[in-house]
Amino acid sequence: MDRSVATLDNTVPGQNAMVSSSTPLGDLVEASLLRGRNTVVRPDEPLGRALQGTIQPAATRVGGSSLDISLCRTASELARTLSQGTALSLGGGPLPLPLLRARRDFFQSLHTTVFSVSLVVQARRVIEAAEVVETRLLDSIPPPDDAASMDAFVAQFGDSFVSSLQLGGEVQGVYTFFAQSRQEARKVEQAFGGALAVSGLTLGPELSRRAEEVASSTGVNTSFRFMVRGVRTLPELSTPEQLVDFAGRFGTLTLDDPQVLELETRGYEMVPQLRQPFLPVAANRILFSGDPFSPGLLRREQRLREISNQCKWVAGTYDLYGVAPDPGLAPNRATIEADLRSLTELKRLYFQSPSTPLSVPEMLSLRTGSPHLNVEVVDGEPMGGDGGKPFGFADRASAVSSRKRLVAVGLRGRARIDQIRLTYERGSSAFASPETWQEVHGGSGGRDLGDLQLAAGVSIARIEADTGRPHGRVDKLSLTTSDGQSIGGGGNAGNTEMLWERAADEVVLGFSGRAEAELDALRAVIARFGPLVWEEVDEAEDP
Repeated sequence: MDRSVATLDNTVPGQNAMVSSSTPLGDLVEASLLRGRNTVVRPDEPLGRALQGTIQPAATRVGGSSLDISLCRTASELARTLSQGTALSLGGGPLPLPLLRARRDFFQSLHTTVFSVSLVVQARRVIEAAEVVETRLLDSIPPPDDAASMDAFVAQFGDSFVSSLQLGGEVQGVYTFFAQSRQEARKVEQAFGGALAVSGLTLGPELSRRAEEVASSTGVNTSFRFMVRGVRTLPELSTPEQLVDFAGRFGTLTLDDPQVLELETRGYEMVPQLRQPFLPVAANRILFSGDPFSPGLLRREQRLREISNQCKWVAGTYDLYGVAPDPGLAPNRATIEADLRSLTELKRLYFQSPSTPLSVPEMLSLRTGSPHLNVEVVDGEPMGGDGGKPFGFADRASAVSSRKRLVAVGLRGRARIDQIRLTYERGSSAFASPETWQEVHGGSGGRDLGDLQLAAGVSIARIEADTGRPHGRVDKLSLTTSDGQSIGGGGNAGNTEMLWERAADEVVLGFSGRAEAELDALRAVIARFGPLVWEEVDEAEDP
């Protein structure tokens, strides 16, 4: 993870000391610390308090603001970055996802895939940090002495307890670069220039420009999402630039709605009276949360969801273009869902009896890996001659990844084809909303021959033409869609006939050609979808 950190000295006098319990913040501290949590099932649900201890200020800088720009190559790096590197400590290793519902929901809303690369912009201000030390079991609660009493203890008090917390506010914005393969992910990293280049980035217009340049040069689809906590009234934040500017000013704002930024938990085996009896529960919990030597089942579950997100994007692309999906996609998606269900069942067993030993299920879909499209963009057979001025089809390399497609085609003509109207649509990205635009090529002669409307899943299925060569024009043209629409016209005899009928794995993305007063030349730009490439997922790359 490449990180650039700038600390602003915006300390507010009097905020370095812990607030008293008579204040709302003090009440929140006392209500949260030592409360039980179940870190595997229903982690957001506070449970009973089984412990007592001494509350003291935590060893965290309070009152200042930090600005952070990070390039995260994996989902685990992203999760740790969003939680400022703390995540969830259980004595064996951090969970791959933050505990807090708001941050977990934000993380999941990013829909990361296995090879996603994330540029994170965040500002944070901590106004209160507290921890509990010298923890011990309440005198009124006896230590569990068998499996039944241990299961009852966990049902009431969870498998861990809140040992520290931070209160304040934060703003987090994430540019997600949806690389489909390991190679694309490396291209994104290289385009940013590595650690030195990222550490040299500063908040401001330069940051958004750099991110946009990387998206453009790599052809990788992007998104941008953000979350703000701790401030009730927000300014207009509809663009990445506005969010970046807001993050730069965050340290000067009044936090009128402080939130819990972090809750660190520890397993009950860290309490001397519970160390021995709690070991069976701790072993099961670590099976889910992982340790320094194993990523744990929750990380594998997230990995499965990343593969599922990629499968969903691939399937949606097939549907959008009306292309027959790869026959291996559906069964592999079914295997992913079966693996997710097996993990849900294991969580249910843990919830019912956390002290009963559990075993790791076999997850076949992790062996199959993550799919990425295998698309070749080619030119169809040329129609017409070499007159007029050329027009092209832009962004060939990134057309499919950005979901650029033809949504309408119109013609004018009489003796020949005088004009072609091409309406394109492109999906949204981090730098642009969904857009639709029209290109008109040729003159205004002849009569309007109508328009084809290409809804999602509908494409041009047949092109028929009579053309003249080498100096002729498009004399006659007929277009038919996959849902039965048809337009056409012209009629002067050409000396070359052309017929193209699309295969199940092809789609007409658009057209290039030449035109001036008439349509002098035309050539379809065709995407051919080959078999999906399933890339192995290496757990060691993202533990």
